[in-house]
Amino acid sequence: MILRLKDLTILEQVALALSLVFAGFLVIDPFMLERSQALAPEARKFFRAVTDIGKSNWMLIPTGSAIALALVLRKRHVGFRNSAAYGLIASTIGFVFVSVGGAGLIANLAKNIIGRARPRLFESMGPLEFKLFAFDSDYASFPSGHATNIFAFATVIAILWPRGRVLLYTLAAWIAASRVLIGEHYFTDVVAGAILGTAFPYLVRERFAARRWLFERGPDGSYRIRGVRTQRWLGWPRPSSETESLVAQSGGHSRRR
Repeated sequence: MILRLKDLTILEQVALALSLVFAGFLVIDPFMLERSQALAPEARKFFRAVTDIGKSNWMLIPTGSAIALALVLRKRHVGFRNSAAYGLIASTIGFVFVSVGGAGLIANLAKNIIGRARPRLFESMGPLEFKLFAFDSDYASFPSGHATNIFAFATVIAILWPRGRVLLYTLAAWIAASRVLIGEHYFTDVVAGAILGTAFPYLVRERFAARRWLFERGPDGSYRIRGVRTQRWLGWPRPSSETESLVAQSGGHSRRR
């Protein structure tokens, strides 16, 4: 008999998750910290050079400015086509902004509330030192904000451009790993950040689709970007004839209502 996660009770799932987390804290984190300290100086220098790509500034400032510009242009350029085009641009960039900014905000709040000591304090504190509500950089290790940001960004772009997801997640993984390899975070910090950064954009997509902002949910339960031309431009796979028929029927029913 194969035991599946969904067959477990909530309590059993929580117990399993906590066991895995503490195993990571006690076994994997010290091992990975030791390995990172054994890196050649040239490798550490390289990872220090790439690690700040995980900061959210370069993602949020341009997208926030672009949203404001698109909304202004939408007001100034009268006409259905212009309004629809600028609305699509604003909703697309808004999806990026809300997903990356929201995930980063949650990570920053969580890390300051949890207050896990950073690896630089390992020798004196060990891997299980926590100071709740510390709001101190030395106690802001779990989860990794850089990992959250870069995985949220990769997930957003992968949702919009599915063909690029392998490249995007590969780059995100290396940038997130750099936080461990330069000794700024433990391995579990980065894993937690990656999970948060990956999950949050899908929650945002669900809320956008519920309001028909950028996305829509088809009769088969899948999510798609609104507009066939946009789908083709981004390289989305063509829906099957059965799905197209369901979409057409759904559109007809909604118009009649």
